[in-house]
Amino acid sequence: MAHHSMESAVPAVVAAPAARNQALRNFARRLGRKPLGVAGLVVAAVLIFTAIFAPLISPYDPYDTHYGDLRQPPGLKYLLGSDQFGRDQLSRIIWGARISLYVGIVSVALGTTAGALLGLLSGYAGGKVDLAIQRLMDTIQAFPLLVLALTIVAALGTSVGNVILALSVVLVPQAARVVRSSAIAVTQAQFVDAARAIGAGNVRILFVHVLPQCVAPYIIIATAGIGWAILVEASLSFLGLGTPPPIPSWGGMLSGEGQNFAQSAPWLAIYPGLAISLAVFAFSLLGDALRDVLDPRLKR
Repeated sequence: MAHHSMESAVPAVVAAPAARNQALRNFARRLGRKPLGVAGLVVAAVLIFTAIFAPLISPYDPYDTHYGDLRQPPGLKYLLGSDQFGRDQLSRIIWGARISLYVGIVSVALGTTAGALLGLLSGYAGGKVDLAIQRLMDTIQAFPLLVLALTIVAALGTSVGNVILALSVVLVPQAARVVRSSAIAVTQAQFVDAARAIGAGNVRILFVHVLPQCVAPYIIIATAGIGWAILVEASLSFLGLGTPPPIPSWGGMLSGEGQNFAQSAPWLAIYPGLAISLAVFAFSLLGDALRDVLDPRLKR
C-alpha cells in the first residue's frame, strides 16, 4: 500500500518541474514575438552588466584628473572626451550607470513592494481598511510626483539613501492602486471561496491564493518604474539634490560640466544625456513587452 502511494507521488514530483519549464518556454516564446521588448531586455542587460563590472570595463579611474588634458574632444585616448578636470568621460558614464541603476532598482524594489502589499491588503480586506489605505494613497498622489520627491530630499538632505527613500515613497501609490484592482478581482474568484469553505485563514488565503495572482502586474509596474526612477534621479542630481559630487552621476554630469561647457565642449552634455535616454527607453520598452506578455487579456 505504501509502495503504491510512493509510485503515484513520483509522477507528481516530476510533473511540477516539467510544468514550470513549459511555462518558461511559453513565456520566452511570447516575449520573442515582441522585438522591441527583446531590444529593451538586451540593452537593460548590457547596462546592468556594465554597472556590475565597471571596475574592469572603464579605461580610467573616474576620479583621476589629468590637468594636461582638460576638455579634450573624443579621440583615441579619451573615446568620449574628457571634462574640465581632465577626467575620462567614458569612465564616468560607466561608473554613473552604477549609481543610476542602483538607485532605480532599489527604490523600485522598496516602493513597489510596499505599494503592492498595501494594495493587496486593501483589495482583500475591503471596508474601512480599504478606505483608509486609499485615502492615504490619494494624499500622496495629491502632490506632483517630482515636487514631492524634491521636497523629501530637500528636507532630509542630499545623499543617495535619501534619494532612494524619496523615490520609494513616490512609487507606492501607483503600485497600490494596480495591485488592489487585481486583488479585488481575485478575491471574488471561486477558488478563494473554496479555500474559505475548507477553513483556510485570511493570512493563508491572502499569501497563498491571492498574492500569486497579483505577481504579473507587480512585475510590469516594477520594470517600467525603473526607467522612471532613473530619470527622476537624474533630474534630482541635475538640480543639485541627488548624488553629491564628485561621485559620477549622469544627472550631475549634465548639470555641472555639461551645462557650463555646452558650447565649447558639447560632448560633456551629449553622452550623459544619451545614456539617460537609452536606459529609460530600454526599461520602458521592456515594461510594455512584459505587460503584453503577462496580461491574460492581451495574450491572444
